This record gives sequence, C-alpha cells and structure tokens, in this order.
Amino acid sequence: MAAERLGALVRRLGRPGEVHHAVWDGVVGSPGEVWVEDEGRTLWLAKVLKSPLVSPSNPKARLVRPASPADCSAHQARAAEADELRRLAQKQAARLSLPMRFLGGELDLERTFLRLYFTAPNRVDFREFLRELGAEFRMRIELHQVGPRDAARLLGEVGPCGRPLCCRMFLHRLRPVPLELAFDQQLFLSPERLTGACGRLTCCLAYEHEQYREALEGLPKLGERIEAGGRSGEVIALNVFAGTYTVQWSDGTRTELSGPHQGAAAKRE
Repeated sequence: MAAERLGALVRRLGRPGEVHHAVWDGVVGSPGEVWVEDEGRTLWLAKVLKSPLVSPSNPKARLVRPASPADCSAHQARAAEADELRRLAQKQAARLSLPMRFLGGELDLERTFLRLYFTAPNRVDFREFLRELGAEFRMRIELHQVGPRDAARLLGEVGPCGRPLCCRMFLHRLRPVPLELAFDQQLFLSPERLTGACGRLTCCLAYEHEQYREALEGLPKLGERIEAGGRSGEVIALNVFAGTYTVQWSDGTRTELSGPHQGAAAKRE
C-alpha cells in the first residue's frame, strides 16, 4: 500500500480568493505560515490555510521550504514588476487594436514566467501578440481571459454593502448563484439589491438561503388560494421574519395571517 501523503490547503500570495492543495516536501508546516511552493517549472509564495491534510486531492504544487526574508522581498519586487509589465502589455495591445483590458498579472520568484489576466468582449486571437510579448519581455508568458466575476475579484472593488468583495476576501470558490435564491428571499422586485460589482447576482444571496427555505416551509406559496372563515383569497405577500402571510380576499380586503392555514389567527387591515 502506498504511503499516505501529507499536504495543505494554501492560497498563493498575489492571487486573491483562489486556493489549492499542495503536498509537503519533507517538514510539515502550520496554518498561517508562508512557504515557497514549487509548481513544477516555477516558484511562488503561498500562505498555509489548513494543515496537515492526509492524501490531499489533486495537489498542484510542493511546499519546499519556509519563506525567508529574501523570498518575501523578491515576491514584493516581482509584484511591482508584474504590474509594470501589465501596463506595457496594455499599450502593446492598444497598438495592435486588440480589444483586451489587462486587469492584473503575477510573476514567479525566479522571473521566468508571467501570467496576465484580461477581459475582452469576445474571444481574441492573441497568438501573434503573445509571440511579440515573449520576445520583448524575454520570459514565458501566459494570457488568461477571465469573466466578470473573476474580473471583480482581481480588481478588488467594493460591494453594494460598502465592504470589500467577498470573492476577494474569503470565498475560495466562485459558485453559480441561481435566480431562485432571490425569489425565495423576495428580492425579485429590487434588482439593485441583486447585482454585485461584477454585474452578476451577488454571492451573498447564498449565505442565508437555507434559513429562508426553512422559514418558508411553514408558509403558503405566493399566489396560493386560501379558504378561511367561509372566504376565499389569494396569498400576495410573505413575511418570513414574522412567520406571517397576507391574503387578499375576493372583496378586495386584506388580512395578515399567522400559523397554520386552518384556524390561523387573523388581523383585519
């Protein structure tokens, strides 16, 4: 039987939000430490989030040594240089009339590999552009097109709540946010509350969804017909916080009901 490998969940410095698994190359470190990780052809700095993990799934790198002050200084210098190279790439793209907007970049510790992130209205044929950049910068370059949600994460904007974007601060994986989550929370009439800085549905819609679902289990659905006290009406509003629902009767009056459908206490408006 193969020996179990010990690994860690890490976040690469300079790449907000995203995390991956790495394996220890010898000594095992602790959460909060910064280590040098070997991706195969390049070296990066990564912060340990969780360790140790037994037989981590699909490890992308090896953690080779704790980061020294020299490693940290090199990382800072590479981050500043990557931003300057991003600016140069943007000028080159404009000269070639390529509709690319470069948002950020990362340069490895040994200055042999540069990854640049960009957005564009459609797919872009950048093969010739990439060859020119490689010859000018004299390093291996990867261009990575990202969508609106990853673009917002890279730019680090502020959400409608006035706080830094969750996707940049602590969300490890961007998951789909279906419109049904907004319907369950009765936010479908307030589109300004649904849209994040990325122009997509806000990730925070998922935070309290399970609590909303539990609260809604004891309430009728919007549009449901209710029979009570010899009258018939339609449910037109729900209040999940108070556990009540509003019924509009056939004569146009409204009543707020609480509790089960039958024998519910009623307040006449």
